[in-house]
Amino acid sequence: WAHLADPFTAVDTSNIEPYPHQIDAVYNRFLEQRPLRFLLADDPGAGKTIMSGLLIRELIIRGDVARCLVVAPGSLVEQWQDELWERFGLEFDIMDRSTVESSRTGNPFAEKHMLIARIDQLARSEDLTAKLEATDWDLVIVDEAHKMSAHRYGRELKKTKRFQLGETLRDHTRHLLLLSATPHNGKPADFAAFLTLIDAEQFAGRFSDGELPATDGVMRRLVK
Repeated sequence: WAHLADPFTAVDTSNIEPYPHQIDAVYNRFLEQRPLRFLLADDPGAGKTIMSGLLIRELIIRGDVARCLVVAPGSLVEQWQDELWERFGLEFDIMDRSTVESSRTGNPFAEKHMLIARIDQLARSEDLTAKLEATDWDLVIVDEAHKMSAHRYGRELKKTKRFQLGETLRDHTRHLLLLSATPHNGKPADFAAFLTLIDAEQFAGRFSDGELPATDGVMRRLVK
């Protein structure tokens, strides 16, 4: 009940001094959505990791998150682990080959409640994808989410393995936060396809439109 006495409990108990735009994102955007389905597309350097850590900690304090999965490019997983621990006291394991091999059940996704995984490790492995599909999460955060792309060719939507991973994550979590400073490549059909990872119903069938779909309520784009 700490958040009832202090609505900014996560801020006051973390090793950070957040900027106003970070407070706005977490407390006025993210926490107002139940469930959260959002694309944070702020410019590089806006502190998307800070906002993610605040969100995780606040939802844990509120009893809304017990299982959290962070998916990031391989070069960033250790940075994520370090920042979440040093700034927010959140202890995440990084999933690697040994994590799978030492798993008692053979499924580390079922055993680990706070986990960071490499996007390509998951996307390229049918075995890991199958293990992921056998679990459910309270919150999934994807960094560099634009890597989960799909491309429209005529009437055909060509899905990359990363995009298919995004669909799996979308369908096996209650809260989903996508992070990307470059959310679209200028092609409305590809962007609409990407947005189906947030809301399949709202953005399905928008692939043929010639203009970018409206993103009110599901995306924030803060430009420096």
